[in-house]
Amino acid sequence: MELTVKRKAFLENLPAVVEKAVSEYGIRLRKIVIEEDEKGCYTVWITYESERQAF
Repeated sequence: MELTVKRKAFLENLPAVVEKAVSEYGIRLRKIVIEEDEKGCYTVWITYESERQAF
């Protein structure tokens, strides 16, 4: 089952947010989507494969 988490960040913090997601989820990471809002803040959507299998 895929899960998605949301993180907020400013431009200067984006590399750290992405690096943490890659190290935390490893090969379970499916995609990262970064969206900018009108105030210059970024929303990072991190989608990964859950370790638990749904029955």
